[in-house]
Amino acid sequence: MMKLVIPIILLVMCVPSLCVQAAELESLENVKIVPLQSTGVVNISPSRNMEVNYDKKEDWVYVECFVDGFKFTENKVGSLHQEGEGHIRLYINDEHVDTLFQPAFIIENLPEGEHVVKVVVVKNDRSPYDLEESFTVKMER
Repeated sequence: MMKLVIPIILLVMCVPSLCVQAAELESLENVKIVPLQSTGVVNISPSRNMEVNYDKKEDWVYVECFVDGFKFTENKVGSLHQEGEGHIRLYINDEHVDTLFQPAFIIENLPEGEHVVKVVVVKNDRSPYDLEESFTVKMER
């Protein structure tokens, strides 16, 4: 009962836009990202493209990213850019929630409601490759 009273009090006391931001941050604290085994480098075309597929289940979302000519490199994060190497930065509702070094992963414990999931491919030096894709999932209990 106490958990229900606190958010209601916050909504009454706060400026509405600030309350929404606080509620979103609080609701994502239990989100868990489960990286899956890497499938390695996929070379399909000389230009770099990304395709993101996802499958929503009852309380989790499976995400799979296909990036042409790309190698996921955890041991080179923060080093100089090497073309075709890097990692994924995962955002939920514009909040960075994880850095991933595998092309497939599971998002667990998303709270009820709509969430915008954004996958951004970045270089070793953390600068973007200009490859990103977003999708919206609606979690229902």
